[in-house]
Amino acid sequence: MAKNSKDVYGASGKTNVLTFEPESLHMIDDPAHPLYDERIYLPIDEAMVLNIMDQGVLEPIIVWKDPESGKVCIVDGRQRVRHTIEANRRLLEKGEKPLLVPGVVRRGSASRVSKAMVSANEIRRPDTPLGRAKKMASAMERGDDEEDLALTFGCSVQTVRTTLALLDCTQAVQTAVEAGHVNVTQARQLAAMEPEQQREKVKELVQATRGVSGHERVRRQRKVLGNAKPKLKSRKEITKALDAATGDYAAALRWVLGAESPAEGE
Repeated sequence: MAKNSKDVYGASGKTNVLTFEPESLHMIDDPAHPLYDERIYLPIDEAMVLNIMDQGVLEPIIVWKDPESGKVCIVDGRQRVRHTIEANRRLLEKGEKPLLVPGVVRRGSASRVSKAMVSANEIRRPDTPLGRAKKMASAMERGDDEEDLALTFGCSVQTVRTTLALLDCTQAVQTAVEAGHVNVTQARQLAAMEPEQQREKVKELVQATRGVSGHERVRRQRKVLGNAKPKLKSRKEITKALDAATGDYAAALRWVLGAESPAEGE
């Protein structure tokens, strides 16, 4: 006789996790409804689709049955459902079996259930960049390659490389990334520098961006890292830049001005 799963795992309780065809679930698009979330209009993320095709939906969504319409509505997990629908479209084109979405039921009024929707989104604590980098490194030690990691983490191979570069940075850079003073892409630039230079650049970045945000923050960061590149918006500005330019850069500017065509094969 098969053992009860509760006994096998030594669990203290047991609940029912249902499975749904994602296409059958209702995604509320009425802004006046308590369960409306404008993120249903976000573009489809290719990395997430590939991840679901590879792994399936690992985290159950939350659903609620509307007593008035009888529809099973999504409370939490809209993106998982949307991306599974796209994943299924591709799987069916390949003649493969479509995926089901695991879900747990939430009962109560729409207003009450909407609180669960907010809580599910707000209390999540995403992994830190350094935490992801360490997990990626551990997976590579177990035999995964960059493409495996891209699928697992739902990102591009380039993002995997950029994230792993964090582990080559000094503690000062890693701390700055965790604190939000430096982003992962900037950390990769810093990783190419000598340790002492990394520490100095981090100090400069923190000091230069203190109290500023948005475009001004980005501008100052670029200036500190030595990659500030003014945007050429007019023909006059391009012509002025051409006066001091040489080599390939000058050729590119002349091409923009229409003075010459790019070389064959470019």
